Amino acid sequence: MNTSPEIRTTLESLGLSKREVDVYLASLEAGPSLQLPLAQKAGIKRTSMREFLPDMLQRGILQEVVLGKRKYLAATDPRQLVEDLQAKAKRATDALPLLLALQSDPKDKPQVRFYDGVEGVKRVYEETLKVGLPLYSFVNVAAIHQELEDWLVKTYVPRRQTKNIQNYVLVSDTPGASQLIPDDAWRHNKYVNQEKFPFKMEVLIFGDFVAFIHFSKFDEPSATLLQSQSAAVTLRSIHQLAWDAS
Repeated sequence: MNTSPEIRTTLESLGLSKREVDVYLASLEAGPSLQLPLAQKAGIKRTSMREFLPDMLQRGILQEVVLGKRKYLAATDPRQLVEDLQAKAKRATDALPLLLALQSDPKDKPQVRFYDGVEGVKRVYEETLKVGLPLYSFVNVAAIHQELEDWLVKTYVPRRQTKNIQNYVLVSDTPGASQLIPDDAWRHNKYVNQEKFPFKMEVLIFGDFVAFIHFSKFDEPSATLLQSQSAAVTLRSIHQLAWDAS
């Protein structure tokens, strides 16, 4: 058989194995055939073809035709084969809403990841750039690790601005906070009394994620990233409540 690779690839993408493709194309070329000549033309042992032949017949890829007193194997007309596959695809598409209704929502199953060190915390901030949605945070910048601070100011913030990601920050009114994270077109700050509301970490909400970032001037920082739609919605609502009250 001199068959283009594209045809073989197409048939395999429709669910036929390589051996089934060999048999189908051989049958298509030869017309109605007995098992042995068909297996020989396909380059497959007759005993091997017997193993998967019933499945090909059941799936309608091949058909049995009676000529005289003998049964022959014939390839299903390609147009009929495509119509059958399209009908199956339509039935699957029609059933999809029911299947999705049965599926538990993965967003309601919290997933937690832990990150240690400056590089680990950077990965959490990188995640905010991938998600690309507005950020809502509670933060005290007084205890931020110097290396992390430099990276945030020089690398992360410019990239966040390039992506036009807005950041709404409830920030402790510690000395120097307004200089380190000034208001601009992308960052909107509201200051919170540090003594009355002592933030000990950054809580960062974005999309379906909540990050708890533990800063430290001297020890290695760390972060916990929670993926949970319900948690994100709840904490975003608390942030909005505090924002409106500030």
